[in-house]
Amino acid sequence: MEKNRIEAFTDGVYAIIITIMVLELKVPHNPTLDSFAAMWPVFVSYAVSFLFVGLNWASHHHLFQTVSKVDNKVLWINMLNLFILSLVPFATATMGENDFKAITVTIYATLLTVSILVYLLLVNQLCLLHGKDSSFSNTFKGHKKSYFSLGLNCVAIFLSLIDFPKTAFIILILTSLFWFVPNHLFEQNDN
Repeated sequence: MEKNRIEAFTDGVYAIIITIMVLELKVPHNPTLDSFAAMWPVFVSYAVSFLFVGLNWASHHHLFQTVSKVDNKVLWINMLNLFILSLVPFATATMGENDFKAITVTIYATLLTVSILVYLLLVNQLCLLHGKDSSFSNTFKGHKKSYFSLGLNCVAIFLSLIDFPKTAFIILILTSLFWFVPNHLFEQNDN
């Protein structure tokens, strides 16, 4: 199976997701400083979601730069990831329109967490497909950043559930920003 079809389809879905998110930014009918200031939850939700989807796309891009083959399992795991990501615009709009109420942040954080889990599943399936000692598997061994992100996202889910949604959202922002730390500063070489 050719990897180019998965890459092209995936890129298209990412573009649609980002387009849907930006369409949720409504133009104020009375353009005053106060009306723009009142939109801060919607804009911040959009900006963080744009960052998350962008980081997810970049990770997928780097992953598939190294892939030499794919199979049906990879195809369907990738589709599952795209399904989860396709729900991000809804969760983003709901969270922003409702001023970060606990249930909306919980749903949002859960989607981000599930997306990371599915990404790890995709990486692991690709490692199985390429072989344990392949250059692909050696490139993508260890997932310390992903596991650290999972842990922080779970903390965010918990905090939101106990009614600290804004603190939870700040943790999600910091988790996304954490991905700008280069891998070589975080991963230890096991050789």
